[in-house]
Amino acid sequence: MNEQNPERGRVSLDDLLKANKAQFDKIFADQMQASGLLSVDHRPATAEDLASASVTSSGTSSETAGDITAHLNARYGSGWSSEIMEHSSDRGSVSVLVKLVVDGISKMQFGTARANGDKGKALQRAADDALAKCVAMLADDDPTVAGETPVRAPQGHQTTRQAVAVQSAQTGSKLDVVTLDLIENALRNARHEMDAVLFRSAMSPVIREQHDEYPMITDPKGRMIVGQFGSYVPAMLKTQNFDLEPGDVILQSDPFQCGGAISHINDWLILVPVFFHGNLVGFTSMFGHMMDVGGPVPGSMPTAATSIFGEGLRIPPIKLYEGGVLNQAALDLIMNNTRTPEMNYSDLMAILAGCRAGEKRVIELCERFGADVYSDACDALLDRTERAMRKLIVQNLPIEPQSFEDYVDDDGCGNGPFKMKLTVWREGEHAYFDWTGTADQAPGPINFYLHEGMFKMFIGVYMIMVFDPQILFNDGFYDLIHVTLPKGSLVHPNFPASLGCRTHTLSRQFDVMGGALSHNAPELATAAGYGSSPHFLFSGTDLDGRDFQLMEILYGGIPGRPIGDGMDGHSWWPLFENIPTEYLETYYPLVIESYGSIRDTGGAGLHRGGNGIEKIYRLLAEGDVSIHDDRDVSQPWGILGGKPGAVSKKFLIRGDGEQTPLPSKIDNVRVRPGDSIVFCTAGGGGWGDPLARDPIWVRNDVARKLVSIELARSDYGVVLEGAELVVDRRASQDLREGMKRNRKALPMFDFGERRGAK
Repeated sequence: MNEQNPERGRVSLDDLLKANKAQFDKIFADQMQASGLLSVDHRPATAEDLASASVTSSGTSSETAGDITAHLNARYGSGWSSEIMEHSSDRGSVSVLVKLVVDGISKMQFGTARANGDKGKALQRAADDALAKCVAMLADDDPTVAGETPVRAPQGHQTTRQAVAVQSAQTGSKLDVVTLDLIENALRNARHEMDAVLFRSAMSPVIREQHDEYPMITDPKGRMIVGQFGSYVPAMLKTQNFDLEPGDVILQSDPFQCGGAISHINDWLILVPVFFHGNLVGFTSMFGHMMDVGGPVPGSMPTAATSIFGEGLRIPPIKLYEGGVLNQAALDLIMNNTRTPEMNYSDLMAILAGCRAGEKRVIELCERFGADVYSDACDALLDRTERAMRKLIVQNLPIEPQSFEDYVDDDGCGNGPFKMKLTVWREGEHAYFDWTGTADQAPGPINFYLHEGMFKMFIGVYMIMVFDPQILFNDGFYDLIHVTLPKGSLVHPNFPASLGCRTHTLSRQFDVMGGALSHNAPELATAAGYGSSPHFLFSGTDLDGRDFQLMEILYGGIPGRPIGDGMDGHSWWPLFENIPTEYLETYYPLVIESYGSIRDTGGAGLHRGGNGIEKIYRLLAEGDVSIHDDRDVSQPWGILGGKPGAVSKKFLIRGDGEQTPLPSKIDNVRVRPGDSIVFCTAGGGGWGDPLARDPIWVRNDVARKLVSIELARSDYGVVLEGAELVVDRRASQDLREGMKRNRKALPMFDFGERRGAK
């Protein structure tokens, strides 16, 4: 509810969905149609369509166009490349401009094809047409082409194009590099289409606005081809020997019954087997965070839980649909155990709709290229990522074991701190990650039931994003990673450990991983980030007598990096977003008084750590607040001389002005109209020597209210004068020289305060 306009509070989420759906559908359809890859009248091509969808070139036969990539591979090996420069769709035809480069010589030609209901297929045929024309131009320039011996590729490491050609020759597959690129990008688009379907259909702000969900498309073995989480399908199906058939949908939410495929019971996971002509060709899957799944506390993540039985409803792997028939009794039982049944139902069906969208696209790929070619393409994409990861492992991991330690402050039940220790090394092209030395599982709910495949995924995300972001992320490299997870530890607790606040341990593992990997290549490492997953939960009854429940995830300072400053108030997860203030104030009885960066909370460095954020909620209804956070004791460490970031803080300010500090983990804080919650997240550690930072950069940070004048002087040695913040270069130089003479040698890591750490 909004104080200035109480009627705004009467708008429902259903009203918003109805108002936006038509507009979203039109925008989405226009974008797909403009891309030339899909239109609103898309349908599977018939045999007649494909027979008539020949290229329109008068000088190139369809047979020549279809064999053109095999011809180029046989003749030029790795000496050629092609690129679609532009494409368009008009009046049922697709037109592309293709550039072919052979041994430094380039040719460009247009190709066209009729769509006849399948523009993706037409795009491929048009590209083949253009390539054939380019080859004809090369032949015209060099009359001896036809009689020359095909070029052989050198032995050893193969490029993707060579690897695809070799695989095709060995298996008899029709897979070529153009087909592989088409399938790869179609799968990427399908994965994002799954997101789009979910976001326009979900009801809760945590999925609809913050995007706390994770899609995946796998091969028949359950290996992720595209997505965010991988390798959980085999572990999930191991506990239940399902006889899968078309129309089946599997639902589950119990981490202990799926090997940690998901990590707490608020995550509901849908798995859809994909069949083509009666054969299993893969799976589509998504899971998302549900607002409430029962238990003693709204939001179902009690900070005082000592077992998973105190956190809510656990759903074992069950068939929600069997052969297309809904298990209504199971659905009714599940919805009867949540405080937000309408919202959960909407989110659950939205997740299922997203999986169905992915399923449809996989079937279309099998129809277009054939199931064998699709399968070969999945294998080729996995193999390519494996080869790339082998290089990253050799280049960036130490041969001698290197260890690193950090701490989770507490478990919400008065225990802690809890050590997290990781040892890293490599043997040849294989990497080893050993969590031996990590603290025993906690009595409270910060335990993280870490699935081995999930941790391999985290390793892949970290190494790919830090060292080579162009690599396609999939499960191809998993055989190269070996993980030791001690049973009964914080990262692999025994049943029935509580798991509701496990995100603090999850986030802290990235800091530990970065510290362990930094020994071998410190110049490529990052400092520590805010190392937590700050949650704000508010529930109660508004002035109109309607129940409400809000969960919002906040963000903090990203660490200073080799390439630049850390981001201020950013999520660790790349696709997460904040909930807009307008959304919060429209649908919940609160006002956001302020939301911004906290000056001086990022650690000083050559590259400054990102600042934490302060968000002040003024509450307009009576209710209960829960706080989940960490890093209120242990500072985010700096690296290579960078200073640590600031810790987190929370306060309750009563309507009469009385201010009370709150711990980082607490439930059932009773609030009244006019009370405020001040939520301050931690900053990120700095990277490199602060005295090496350009004084102009420091001056600009002060002007942008990211750094204070006092900190500019004390940590960076920069003296600023006047309202215009002019850099006094002589005074700054003298100050910096004096600071360098009087300081100790710069440490590899600056941990700041670790109060109570053992």
